[in-house]
Amino acid sequence: MIRTILIALDGSKLAEQAIPIVSAVAARTGADVVLATAIVPHDRWIDGPAIPSPEQEEQGAARAYLRPLAQQLSERGIESRVRVEAGRPHIVIGTIADEEGANLIAMTTHGRSGFARWVIGSVADKVLRTSRTPLLLVHMQEEGQIPEVQLKRILVPLDGSPLAESALPLVEDLAMSLEASLLLQSVVVPTAALYAGTLLPSTPPVLTEIEAGVREYLDGVAKRLERKGARVETNVAIGYAAETILDAAKQAGADLIALSTHGRSGPERWILGSVADAVVRHSDRPCLVIPARGARLVEDDGEPQAAAALLAGTTVVPPPALTETPADKEPRVRPPEGRSHRPERSPGR
Repeated sequence: MIRTILIALDGSKLAEQAIPIVSAVAARTGADVVLATAIVPHDRWIDGPAIPSPEQEEQGAARAYLRPLAQQLSERGIESRVRVEAGRPHIVIGTIADEEGANLIAMTTHGRSGFARWVIGSVADKVLRTSRTPLLLVHMQEEGQIPEVQLKRILVPLDGSPLAESALPLVEDLAMSLEASLLLQSVVVPTAALYAGTLLPSTPPVLTEIEAGVREYLDGVAKRLERKGARVETNVAIGYAAETILDAAKQAGADLIALSTHGRSGPERWILGSVADAVVRHSDRPCLVIPARGARLVEDDGEPQAAAALLAGTTVVPPPALTETPADKEPRVRPPEGRSHRPERSPGR
């Protein structure tokens, strides 16, 4: 159950676009809201008398910026508070979320750029890779173009793995609170793939058989959710996973895409970790990203890895599959060619 939502802000109007959707969720779930920002510390080269440091001035300005936003939430009946801490933004956000017991972190995918503030786009990527708290990412819109927030349908991609299904408890609770319906989406990849460890060609009969099995799986998940009172639909499509999910969200009019960061690894299913990355980067609607139970998080502070699925024009192109063919016999090693042998002349010649 969502009780506390942290909104990460950097002082920009673009970053504030996460507030309306959080307000809608908080109003229906009764969650309180923490408005948080990070002050990047500056090096101090000279020791001097006790004077207000730039960090202290920044913290004062940040609190002055956040208090009116908290007041606006309070006027809507949403309990809110302000947190300002110094440090690297993604670490500060994660630390505040842990201290406040936040069930959800919300932020836009981009905020103010340049040196004036930390760039919330790159921070969102780091929070996504390092935090164990579900992350609600709101795709930025042009200033003044924030659409009315309505969360009536939530699309949930599933790949048949328990790790992918670990997103369902939170999504189910959110859907019940918002009175939203769920659309369970699965994708059958048309290229030759390994299913259950067996290489299968991409012929229509094989795809039809796989599709039937996927529909049976989704129907089973839907029945479990319906017994708990959820309104559920299912859909199976053939195509590349990320591209198909994005298209399905548009066609179904989904207001939110909720997915796990990792599904079944290996070639037996499409890897939901890579798919989640592509969906989040290219989605035009909010995405709720839920760390899968048992998923290994990235702890280092290096540069984010390149997305496994790239965008070429408007088409998400998956990386080429690499296969290895074991040799039946060890290759024979031929000795290096030496100087050609010249036989001696026969006696008498």
